[in-house]
Amino acid sequence: MINNIYDILYKKNKKNPMKKTLTLSVIFYFVLFTSSLISQEIPFNTSPDWESNANGSISTGLGLADINNDGWKDIIVADGNDIHRQHLVVYYNQGDGTFPLDPDWESSDIDYHGHLSCGDIDKDGWIDVAVSVYLGEGGFSDPGYVKVYYNNNGTLESIPSFQSEQFYTFSCALGDADGDGDLDLATTAGEPYNSIFDYGKIFYNNAGVFNNSDQWNSSITMGSLDVDFADMDANGFLDVIFSCEETPNYIYLADDEGNISNVPAWQSAENLNFINSIDIGFVNSLTYPSLIMTGNSQLGGEGKVRLYDFLSGIPSTSSASWQSQNFGYGSGVLLADVTNNGVLDLIYGGWWLPMKIALKEGTGFQMNPSYTSSTNSVVEAILMADLDKEIIINKQEVFQIEQENISVIYLEKQIIENIVSVIKNGISLNYNEFTSVSNRNWISFNENLNSGDEVIVNYEFSNDGDIVITNWDSGKGNYIFYNTNESTIDTITINLETGFQFVSSRIIPENPDLMIVLEDVLNENLDFVRNSEGAMLRKIGPNWVNNIGDWKIDEGYLIKMFENNSFEIVGIAVDPSTIIPVFAGFQFVSYFPENSLNALIAFSSLIGDSLDFIRNSKGEMIRKIGPNWVNGIGNTNPGEGYLIKMFSDGELIYPAEKKY
Repeated sequence: MINNIYDILYKKNKKNPMKKTLTLSVIFYFVLFTSSLISQEIPFNTSPDWESNANGSISTGLGLADINNDGWKDIIVADGNDIHRQHLVVYYNQGDGTFPLDPDWESSDIDYHGHLSCGDIDKDGWIDVAVSVYLGEGGFSDPGYVKVYYNNNGTLESIPSFQSEQFYTFSCALGDADGDGDLDLATTAGEPYNSIFDYGKIFYNNAGVFNNSDQWNSSITMGSLDVDFADMDANGFLDVIFSCEETPNYIYLADDEGNISNVPAWQSAENLNFINSIDIGFVNSLTYPSLIMTGNSQLGGEGKVRLYDFLSGIPSTSSASWQSQNFGYGSGVLLADVTNNGVLDLIYGGWWLPMKIALKEGTGFQMNPSYTSSTNSVVEAILMADLDKEIIINKQEVFQIEQENISVIYLEKQIIENIVSVIKNGISLNYNEFTSVSNRNWISFNENLNSGDEVIVNYEFSNDGDIVITNWDSGKGNYIFYNTNESTIDTITINLETGFQFVSSRIIPENPDLMIVLEDVLNENLDFVRNSEGAMLRKIGPNWVNNIGDWKIDEGYLIKMFENNSFEIVGIAVDPSTIIPVFAGFQFVSYFPENSLNALIAFSSLIGDSLDFIRNSKGEMIRKIGPNWVNGIGNTNPGEGYLIKMFSDGELIYPAEKKY
């Protein structure tokens, strides 16, 4: 199994991360503090902040990707559906998160466009767009096809240079179907209004181009309306998933060589199945992703959102583990951490219905969503990205590979803004050596990873994602709901005293280079800085030598001073509920809450048989004396770091601070 440094422990006890030996009073305080998570505000206005001119458009497919490589996400929309033959269009980001009311670009061709997928198909560093054409020129009597608009140095070609043979297809998805590090193209097949079933299809990428006929198809016909890729069985290769109307939903698994079987490994068990859209994410397990699907009762069924969990691998069949209330003609669906509390929430919409946001609740979501928009539009697709780049956060994840012959790794965050760099065994990879798709959190490599490999991924994510919606109501435009979280830049001052001291920061520095973070104290007052691994920043001869690298937000540091001094860290505050993995042995850890807490409350997630002691800079400790845990520290404080000694691995989760 792949172990990313952040995830190693979280995977072990995700179902009950707080399963520790706690005193009754500690449990009470923890429940009191964490209950405030349930009432967190949804950071969106109920009406859209931007609406494009309607222009009679039947907007359906949606992509958020940087088409012209100016560093800002653009909006790509496929118009038409099964109503009119219309264009593919692009609204270019104006460099500040705003967009024109009319498209900046439109294709020269017109079609009954369905959904689309964005990615660099030909590996030239520019995002291309694949689009499903639901119906052919003659309408329902004429099958459509799938096509690709390649990107010519920042502008999509006006006429797609790839077009497949004809078949009905409403949706498509780019993903690495054969584990070779480039993007293949999966498509739905079938036309549910006339109960026309067909085989699901994959077109394999051959040096950036596709054959006009598929190279993989399912062994059975289906009425699929949506499709996506994910590593459902955690074997290190992407699988393909179809959501369907009239037929079951299906998962087709890849074997340990990356070959996707054409026989489904799983199918949904419900007798009635009329599913419109699908999204995939780690909802209740960090090993096996969950499927979230919207039902649409136009042709039958219940019109509910369904969640399928796979907590112990992939069975041959199963029913939904959670369902929403009936809401009718369901369509667009998205999993996202709306409240930035480390769990995925549910965003969904429907035809002539509002957008709703249901927060995570137990192993499902709220039955009565916390948020309902004031709109009643024909929602088709929902996506999220930080369009105005208001709170872009840089994150590094380190993966120690423990499995042989795998192609895919997953990043921790559900929605990725940008992959900055990928380093394998100390060597930076170029974009020809791995692949990903816009806004997804998997990376697939052209050379398989093996046990002992180390992969370091630097990427950007945001705590300020904006929601974009396409509408196929021709009298209404497409919507943007901008995130109302304030991008307040915060500052923490860390006072250093003569002697030894543990320090940490709840503020993510704008530039994490330790030499930059500590530039105010790189003088004769400082002796050294040391991290948990023993790496140091210290002066050797006339030069300061940094063997630590970057300031890591979840780590504490031991600093030795000759004289008093202080420094400031400026940036964005870390989510205080962010999990800090702790390992058997000694470790310096950071303190995330904004305010002081009783140390037993602050470290309640560690209190138990795995913990030896927790110590502050003064030598004061939390430790077990006889049957009782004794708090010799008193209160924890921002800016302090703590030395923790563990008998075995665990995870530190600071309790949410009560808001008044």
